[in-house]
Amino acid sequence: MNPLLNIQPYLKLVDVVVEVVEARLPASSRCRGIEEFLGTKGLIRVLNKADLALPAATQEWLEHYKEQGIPAVAVNSREGRGVGRLRSLLGEMARKKKERLSRQGRRGPLRAVIVGIPNVGKSSLINRLVGRAATRTGDRPGITRGPQWVRQGDGWELLDTPGVFAPPHREARTAALLTAVGCFPPDIVRPEEAVGELLKALRENNLFLPSTTYGLKGDEPVEAVLEIVGRKRGFLLPGGGVDLERAALFFLREFRRGDLGKATLELPGDLGSADRS
Repeated sequence: MNPLLNIQPYLKLVDVVVEVVEARLPASSRCRGIEEFLGTKGLIRVLNKADLALPAATQEWLEHYKEQGIPAVAVNSREGRGVGRLRSLLGEMARKKKERLSRQGRRGPLRAVIVGIPNVGKSSLINRLVGRAATRTGDRPGITRGPQWVRQGDGWELLDTPGVFAPPHREARTAALLTAVGCFPPDIVRPEEAVGELLKALRENNLFLPSTTYGLKGDEPVEAVLEIVGRKRGFLLPGGGVDLERAALFFLREFRRGDLGKATLELPGDLGSADRS
């Protein structure tokens, strides 16, 4: 199925695609197959939830994209941090389009669409960009309801509905890490398995975050970690055993919220990165 079926009628009108990725897992959370939709359209890559990632690692990713000629910005769409930089990028692209069209005796706004896999913060970013003062331009001809273009004051318009790419099945480790950050549905990878791969990734990057919260040394197997988490949080089964699945789900929620600290699970130079582009 076409992953952008919900906004397909608008794609021919788009000048630039804003691809949102998870700042803690930038390569693995990319939109697979996005190239076929780009064509000659511009691309901006947004590392969202940057407040949950390691600042130095995020900067390394931004420099990596710069070397590739891809405009990129790190944001925290919940609080609006970094969104101004994204606005500036779009405004700069809009000015270039205006100059190009002016030489041809034409005019028109730059049109942008936000895309990404589930739970990378597409909708919250749209809400931050749109704001209350934005002017909705209404449906385009031939489309009676659904997405609308929202006009900004500096020469660009944004589709108010994101394009959603379903994350395809990847190798087990990547799927588990996508589950850990919340980008994979919970029925794909068992929570205990996701915690296990998360702990491995944290150790590989010398980031054993749970140590301060649960008094762990960092070398315990996943079963021992979940036993400690479950008993500390009271997730006990009849008979006194620990509900490991419930403990794993709670542990993952803590990590996703940043309660265990900042972490970046892959870097541009990692041979294990799903995609270094």
